[in-house]
Amino acid sequence: MITKKIVAVLIIAMAGFSTMKAQEMDHSKMKKDSTKTEMNHSQMEMKATYTCSMHADVKSDKPGECPKCGMELKKMEMKPVYTCSMHPEVVSDKKGECPKCGMKLIEKKIDTKKEDDHKGHNHE
Repeated sequence: MITKKIVAVLIIAMAGFSTMKAQEMDHSKMKKDSTKTEMNHSQMEMKATYTCSMHADVKSDKPGECPKCGMELKKMEMKPVYTCSMHPEVVSDKKGECPKCGMKLIEKKIDTKKEDDHKGHNHE
């Protein structure tokens, strides 16, 4: 009877220890990933995006004319946006700390996909 209790306690202790270790590893990986993301953004040059003032869906990576109306495409202003990796609803236009957890805010990735990349399938 005592042996069964000792085995049960050991199993519970091992499960608790492995859970703590897994969480610790996950947080350390997250720190590495966020640092890598910040470095990539600071090292990368942001590409300019041009759009039509009449047709916001028209986007281009170079200046030119709108294919729909022929107006000149204007350069879009791209300001950095910072967010918390644990609380994506926290958004700021300045670097700082998350008000919920105190983690450092990281620059939000900008989706550089073009509208044309999304063609070829239907949403239902």
